[in-house]
Amino acid sequence: MKKILLFFPLLILTACSPAVVVPPTVTATNTYTPVPTPTITPTATPVPNGPCDSPLLPLSAGNQWTYRVTTENGEAIYTLKSLGIKESGNIIATVEFTDQKNNVTVTEPVVCLDGAVENFPLFVISMYFSDYLEKDFNTYHDTGIYAPSYQTLLENDRSMNWEVKYLTEDSAQIKNPMGGQSLIVMESSFINLSFEMDGTREAVTVPGGSYPQALKVMNNYSFPATLFLPTGATGSTLNLYTTQWVEPYVGLVRAQVDRTTIFFSAQEMELPIVSTIELIEFIRGE
Repeated sequence: MKKILLFFPLLILTACSPAVVVPPTVTATNTYTPVPTPTITPTATPVPNGPCDSPLLPLSAGNQWTYRVTTENGEAIYTLKSLGIKESGNIIATVEFTDQKNNVTVTEPVVCLDGAVENFPLFVISMYFSDYLEKDFNTYHDTGIYAPSYQTLLENDRSMNWEVKYLTEDSAQIKNPMGGQSLIVMESSFINLSFEMDGTREAVTVPGGSYPQALKVMNNYSFPATLFLPTGATGSTLNLYTTQWVEPYVGLVRAQVDRTTIFFSAQEMELPIVSTIELIEFIRGE
């Protein structure tokens, strides 16, 4: 608010006398210099600038993530790296995933659609089941979007639900946490994923840093598994309920298994699977 200074002249009254000379009245003048109002420029929200840069999974060339998975039996290290993007009819990014526990590295293509990531491989399942898999899950995309685009998230105010489906390329064995024979996920089995986010942000601290406003995402997996019992093989459904925390323009920073169940013979049984994924390091590429 500008200050307005009011000047009041000092009126000096003197008696009239021919013998007295009255000097002119001098009024001091104060000079007011207005203080400029500081200009506050809001910090712009970073916006992905590449064809495969979903805020939830930015795949700019050279981006690299290192994760630590902690289970009841110890720790395992996994590394994910975006190798580059080829723009053609289908925009394709190439990613490299390294399982240091089993000394395995795989390279997979990823299709992007207008900033959304469509068919990102299910590396996170391999990390969740670090203690129980004989080899990493090998899947391919069927329908749906894995990570929405910036524009879609903006239009929904980061509050939305979506689904995506995959198929297994070959069979996988999951060690039964209850003991006994392994669970078998057969080739060409559907894996259904559901994502739910309501805009909730929570503070997360991991070895890779502190993220005071990470987005909270509920992420559930469901797929058929054959359970071997003394009476014979039984078809069942394995359900994995997880929570993920995602830092926009960084990606997954933390995830945990909240609950795992297996449904068979009209019964649901809890499985004691404990698994936590934490970001150790994020290296930003180009």
